[in-house]
Amino acid sequence: MLDVLHNLINSITPIVGIGDNEDGTYVVDYIEIPTENQLSQINSVIESWPLEKAKLEKLETVDNEWQNTLNNGWTTPYGWKLGITTQDVALLNGNFTLAKEASNLGITDHIFVIDTDGESHEFNLQDLTMLMLQYGQARAALSSQDAAKRKAINNATTLEELNNL
Repeated sequence: MLDVLHNLINSITPIVGIGDNEDGTYVVDYIEIPTENQLSQINSVIESWPLEKAKLEKLETVDNEWQNTLNNGWTTPYGWKLGITTQDVALLNGNFTLAKEASNLGITDHIFVIDTDGESHEFNLQDLTMLMLQYGQARAALSSQDAAKRKAINNATTLEELNNL
């Protein structure tokens, strides 16, 4: 995390490095003596660092939770799972779009969906449409919950508020 603080200060004025004194203070090794304005900006960055660091740590936890959600997939009403990564969504939507187009052309062949275990499941267009509506609603709800967590973290203005999330 110290590299993030380094980059924040380095964006104000070039520095060689920064050290953490373990007591909440930092030693900054400047390339050139900073101006008063730069020092003011740097002090502001350092003052806000505990909250910003805590936000980054909390966001890392949310990233891990999201990855677990993606890894777990979505359990269909049939009891098997579909993947919910962006790639999974794109492939399933492509399959559905092609099935609808085939139906428009009078082709009524069954449509196959592959679950996360590699098992094939056969559908007619009506049943696939229902599954897709449920899938889309579930994926949107998961994404919305993740986005709300991230927004709350980014909007937190105190460590206490952040810790209560």
